[in-house]
Amino acid sequence: MTHAIQYILTHGAVVLFAWILVQQAGAPLPSAALLLSVGALASSGRVNIASVLAASFGACLAADGFWYYVGRRGSSRSGLVSNYVSPRASTWTARVLGLMSRHAAAELLPAKFISCSNLAALMAGRTDMALGRFLAFDSVASLLWTGGYIALGYAIGNHIHVAVHYALVPLLFLLEALAVWCMAKLMSREWRPRLHAAVISIVTLLCGASTAVGQYSSSIGNASATAQSSAAGQGSGITGSVPSGPASNEVSHLTLRDAINQALRYNLATIESGENARIARGQRLLALSTLLPQVSAGASESVEQLSLATFGLKIPGIPTVLGPFSYSSVDASVSQKLFSFESIQRFRAARTAEEAAKLNYQDVMDLVTLAVGNAYLQVIEANSRIDAQEAQVQNARALYEQARDEVESGTAPRIDLTRTEVQLHTEEYNLSVARNNFAVAKLNLGRGIGLPLGQQFDLADQLPYSDINPPTLEDALKLAYKARSDFRAALDTEKSAAQTRSAVKGERYPVIAVNGDYGDIGPTFGQSHGDFTFQAGVNIPIFTGGRIKGDITQAEGVLRQRKAEAENLRGQIDYDVRTAFLNLNAAKEQVNVARQNVDLANENLARSKDRFTSGVTDSVEVVQAQQALASANDQYITSLYNHGFAKLSLARAVGVARTNYDQYLGGK
Repeated sequence: MTHAIQYILTHGAVVLFAWILVQQAGAPLPSAALLLSVGALASSGRVNIASVLAASFGACLAADGFWYYVGRRGSSRSGLVSNYVSPRASTWTARVLGLMSRHAAAELLPAKFISCSNLAALMAGRTDMALGRFLAFDSVASLLWTGGYIALGYAIGNHIHVAVHYALVPLLFLLEALAVWCMAKLMSREWRPRLHAAVISIVTLLCGASTAVGQYSSSIGNASATAQSSAAGQGSGITGSVPSGPASNEVSHLTLRDAINQALRYNLATIESGENARIARGQRLLALSTLLPQVSAGASESVEQLSLATFGLKIPGIPTVLGPFSYSSVDASVSQKLFSFESIQRFRAARTAEEAAKLNYQDVMDLVTLAVGNAYLQVIEANSRIDAQEAQVQNARALYEQARDEVESGTAPRIDLTRTEVQLHTEEYNLSVARNNFAVAKLNLGRGIGLPLGQQFDLADQLPYSDINPPTLEDALKLAYKARSDFRAALDTEKSAAQTRSAVKGERYPVIAVNGDYGDIGPTFGQSHGDFTFQAGVNIPIFTGGRIKGDITQAEGVLRQRKAEAENLRGQIDYDVRTAFLNLNAAKEQVNVARQNVDLANENLARSKDRFTSGVTDSVEVVQAQQALASANDQYITSLYNHGFAKLSLARAVGVARTNYDQYLGGK
């Protein structure tokens, strides 16, 4: 079921058509659950409701039409019917099938909902039902079946999972009770022949409905997870941002520091993480409020008139209508929990969770720094490829012009001119691609840092190659465990889970609380009198029906999850640091080798040009030398980018990307 929903999200209504077609042909597939899921997805805009409705309706008509054709083509219709409908048949099943053969058109609709539409269509064909009549009844049945389930899923939408549990489960209970009642009635000979088929049908529906509950729940849950994961993938916070205002007409000169500072303000991930920290602070304040006194005050002026007849009172000497009369009041109330171990621990857990949220915010800023630095390096890389490709175009044009002059003077064959012209067009094509990649890389950078829409900018930092002296592997690991904000946040989250477990255990402890109020009430404030109330009490939980035990079990499970996540992150940090060192060393070696390769390729190209000018060789050698130089330049540019990104990744791995990126990467 999960795979079917995933394929529908990917390939559209074609998969739904095939699924319904196979099910209507007789395969035991849960189509009702799938249609409900598709309707729920359509309500959120994930699929087109018209296309899925048309696909499922067409599949029903195609399958039923096939079985109708099989029934019409049968050579022994009367024999088949007699096998199912015999006057001497003693089983109620045979009588039911006979009833279907006599009322095939009316049976098409209920047959859809009890998964025997193929049998009903076969009976319709066997009884020589007119094709137009069959299509009319079957179209109505198919539309009600497919449209009903899809419309129900569409109406319920995201709440379909809850509806399944709170609507179908009571229905199953009622059906089971009806089945028990029918079984009891079977003891009576009078009811036995009439209820035999009813019991069989109810039991069948029970099995199908109970299976559907599980299918509906799992399919809707998986569909929701699929939709959420797809939405999360499309709206990744690291690459998204909030535009920072209108664009200016001037070209902005963007340094690496400016880009990172801009991203830390306007990147979507930093904004959301900062708001999460604010939410955690609000939760801490809510937890603190349960430990502080609750004070309220008020004043009121009341005017009333009462009729004793409303209460059925008739007292001699007392008028039936009292009033109007008025009174004024001023009151204040105070309540305070003197001791609640649960509230104390929940406040501590909320305070620790707030610290974890702040650390997560710092970690997100590290990730944003890494992402922006990478985007900045990609723009530099794309610009370097343009420069290298422009040099290739100039070399190819010079070679073409030289070959043209020699062909015109008759010292070179025509093939040399054609070969150099092809090489020139190839290099011009590569230059066009490089310029487009450069423009796209600039858009990615501007999108990630929240530049105004349409703002023109260029890079003020070129970040030339520079070596660094990184710490040793052991020192880097020690620094990472101390500086990585995500690891510290994971430890605080584990601590918060432990405090929450302690708070849950504190539900068993007594709670001491006091409250009181004082008021001044009277016809006027000059004729008022004071009244007050004071209460102090102890609440001791004696029996809670296992609620506290359930809360403790749940809290312990959450604590074990947080411990496992912290240990996993410890291993991830070790992996990140070691990988960053390996990539940095490899990138440094690649830069050295690529630089030497570029020098050799330039020397080879110069010699090939001299040989071509002297007539020693043809243009093939020169073209090959140009291609070798282009490949060497490409490797060198890639190695420079890899080296810069490896340095930035090492800063991220040890947890200092946001604060020390300039020491690792450079820039103003």
